[in-house]
Amino acid sequence: MTKSEKKVIMALCIAIFLVAAMLVFSLVKDRGSSSGNDDQAMDTVKEEMQEKSSSEDASEENTEEFSSEDSMDTSQADVSSASDTSSSTTDTAAKPGEVMNADDGYMFPDADSSYVKESEVKKLTTEQIQYAINEVYARHGLKFTKKENKERFEKKKWYTGTVDEQDDIILNKYEKKNVDIMAGELKKRGVR
Repeated sequence: MTKSEKKVIMALCIAIFLVAAMLVFSLVKDRGSSSGNDDQAMDTVKEEMQEKSSSEDASEENTEEFSSEDSMDTSQADVSSASDTSSSTTDTAAKPGEVMNADDGYMFPDADSSYVKESEVKKLTTEQIQYAINEVYARHGLKFTKKENKERFEKKKWYTGTVDEQDDIILNKYEKKNVDIMAGELKKRGVR
């Protein structure tokens, strides 16, 4: 191979690398803008940085406190007697309620790949928050024991119950944080 051929090959390699880098940058930028505005993307980055700096022990302790599927369930009497900080007449409260009883859809569609905002969780009813926590586990195929949850998730097109024990499910960092945020809101309301 001559010296000029080596230079051409090297130039092509550099060009390919630059094109690949621009594609990756473009995909990352598009992902941030498709999930909302730039502020939301910045919020996600800030939350990721905060999560890294927060104590692992505190996260594990909160997760263990709310790890039992049955402890996340409530009866209708519990829901009606629990204090609720959201208004059921707002559009944000009605839409999650529709998702809960529909045969498809998610309360938080991106709960496995982005963080939910505390302000969004605060707008939900207590029942909706408990449903959203159970939904995280349902995505992993948890088989529910309570009749209400079993019936609710079995009619979802995306649900397939394959896991008997909640402890057998491994949540990713987004799911863990989202469950912690939702469980924290339930604790503030005095439900847990």
